[in-house]
Amino acid sequence: MELTVNDYLAQLDKAKTQTDSTDAVGIQQADILTKGLQFVIDQLDAGYLARYVWQVAMPTGDPLEVALETNLINIPMAEATRLDPKLLEGNDAKPVNLYMVASGADLNASELRIDQLASAEELNDSVKTLVEKMQTWITKQLAQTNEHRAAKATE
Repeated sequence: MELTVNDYLAQLDKAKTQTDSTDAVGIQQADILTKGLQFVIDQLDAGYLARYVWQVAMPTGDPLEVALETNLINIPMAEATRLDPKLLEGNDAKPVNLYMVASGADLNASELRIDQLASAEELNDSVKTLVEKMQTWITKQLAQTNEHRAAKATE
């Protein structure tokens, strides 16, 4: 799927979203991640933008939100209005990519991390490969959050 910035912004209100709850162990399980990934791929195949969100209960502190989101560049869907001509040429069609987004207290200074999981072409790759990439990324975000929380607790 390719969209111009204006088309992307116009389709945001029709984006398909699903939310799930899990814990820090569950979010690292292949079956849980596969469910979210398949939802997003199915929505893209049907011509919709998509977002799959997991509310992750952490061992200590507030939950961490982990999501898969479709976008043109690495900006969360909630901040899509930042997609203006200063960042992207508004009339040129760009491929819709899939991003992994984590947000929550103590993740990092900005409380947000976003990285590309797959380009539009890579979405046809093995689901298993994409899930393994997600597992590695999520494990890092969880560890970083836990480290920051442990450091705050000893201050």
